[in-house]
Amino acid sequence: MKTFRANGKLLISGEYTILDGSLSLALPTHKGQVLHYKEVDQDILHWRSLNLKGETWFEAFFHGAELAIKDSSDDRKAESLKEILLAASKLSEKVNFLKGEVTTALEFPTFWGLGSSSTLICCIAQCFDIDAMQLHFQVSNGSGYDVACGMTDSAITYQLDDGLVEVNQIDWKPDFRSSLFFVYLNKKQKSSSEVDKYHQRKLSIDLSYIVDEISSLTRTMINTSSLDIFNKSIVKHEEIMSELLAYPTVRQRYFSDYKGAIKSLGAWGGDFILASGGPEDRAYFEKKGFSVIQEFESLIL
Repeated sequence: MKTFRANGKLLISGEYTILDGSLSLALPTHKGQVLHYKEVDQDILHWRSLNLKGETWFEAFFHGAELAIKDSSDDRKAESLKEILLAASKLSEKVNFLKGEVTTALEFPTFWGLGSSSTLICCIAQCFDIDAMQLHFQVSNGSGYDVACGMTDSAITYQLDDGLVEVNQIDWKPDFRSSLFFVYLNKKQKSSSEVDKYHQRKLSIDLSYIVDEISSLTRTMINTSSLDIFNKSIVKHEEIMSELLAYPTVRQRYFSDYKGAIKSLGAWGGDFILASGGPEDRAYFEKKGFSVIQEFESLIL
């Protein structure tokens, strides 16, 4: 049996504008996804996906090199998985197709939005011995930062320039990280549909200035040793993105009376937010009904 693994991710700066060239800061998480592959000399691929509790949340049977779907618990998921596997097969010079048994296991709840899709792409790429970024761009409209996080154990800066990807590993463990924590908004957001909305929205906007400003804020976040400057940067980032997306900020929607700084992460409206504050501020979110709170040190690699 062969085993492969990938890290989850959080995008700290540059959501959406990362697609148009902004410099962005992304962090891999301790929790990710594992893939176990047991090759069997037959033409059937039995795929089973397990959640954090070890329960099967998706299962499918494929036949032959064309991966004809013989049975599945969710036909849409089976078709999406088939697309990824066929794309991986075309990119690989060593593996024609998988046959036997595959079991994937998430290390985080499926609704957390830490990268169930990106970690899957990373694991499949390893299984086929191909470049995960190449596979990503074959099957996704996303920027690819999440796949880059899946394959590294340190913070990264990520930037797209005319289709070319620049990824740099950085040492980002700010002295004030004990004041940073992540709050789950009790709602998973579908990134692909939100990206489509962004593409429609930006058609009527000159993005060049916005991209430059977001890049500048990213550099400030990375380089500052001051929590106050960091807080001002994430607040400014929220204001810019709110105007660009024509969405209210997460503070305006849920936390107007919060005294610290807050920033949306990833697709706006769901998943995790980044918050800045002391121990008493964790209690603030719990009283509001947002009980899933992850500390920086416990979640981030």
